[in-house]
Amino acid sequence: MKNSRHELSSKKKRELETSINEFKVWLRHTKKLRLDPAEKYNTLTFPRPTSADWIMKVDGSEVQFNTYVTDRCSFDYFCLVVLHECFHLFVQDVPNKSDAKRLKDDFGDVLMKLLDIEADYYTAMYYKEAKHMSLVDIFALFYEGSKIFGDPRIRAPKVERFIGAVLSIANAYFRDATTNSGKEKDLYLPNISNIPTEESIHILISTENHFLLGEIQADLHDFSKIKRCYTQVDGGGVRNYVETLLQFASKALRVDIPMAIYKQLHSLGDPVGDAQQGASTDVPASTLLRQRRGRVLALVS
Repeated sequence: MKNSRHELSSKKKRELETSINEFKVWLRHTKKLRLDPAEKYNTLTFPRPTSADWIMKVDGSEVQFNTYVTDRCSFDYFCLVVLHECFHLFVQDVPNKSDAKRLKDDFGDVLMKLLDIEADYYTAMYYKEAKHMSLVDIFALFYEGSKIFGDPRIRAPKVERFIGAVLSIANAYFRDATTNSGKEKDLYLPNISNIPTEESIHILISTENHFLLGEIQADLHDFSKIKRCYTQVDGGGVRNYVETLLQFASKALRVDIPMAIYKQLHSLGDPVGDAQQGASTDVPASTLLRQRRGRVLALVS
């Protein structure tokens, strides 16, 4: 008998295809990005799930999606990952892992980190502008990713990409907390090599029109907390995770957390209860999000 545990239902597959196509339209018409590579791909398929290490791969004009991980995460989180991969495909023309490896061989690991942060940023901005998701919603989905992919044996580029995505996305929300559309794109590419000696993180900022060098003050305690979020080694709940990311971004960007975001954070519920609930029943962050969205309307209205 065929095991459907790792497969999406026909309804969810249609939903995912719709989201991919809407994402493509949003990138082209709302963000005015060049999507020349997208013209090469006209077929989306869902082959038999495999435990092999890939979410998306391309064969000619066919784009395949591996749904194997869906038995460990919510549909919302899986959709987030797929749209990230589609940004690599439609905008950056990096369709497969072999292409990413070639890119790193040609141009180094730094460029690949920046491309990943850019894909994280635009995916989050699509959720912000088209789906009206809050920063708390986005970071709660990150919590799912850390639970699934977190590994205490991390490599520096992985945690640097994580920090860069957190800062780039938080900056857009902090700067524009009360509206749905950001005014310009700032991507933060960190380097953590100075943490042990200077307790600072050097930053390359890619703005709309130029690059800018800087640094953020982050002591060893700050770095330890953000690293624990990435690895999920402490098993904390979703509210504690989201609050840690918000506080780290607030200090790094030298911006107070807007009151509306604080209200959304507190509507996640009791942090102790979240931790106990997550440890005992492994409730997906998306379930907590749906519960939160029902409570948050009164807080932000």
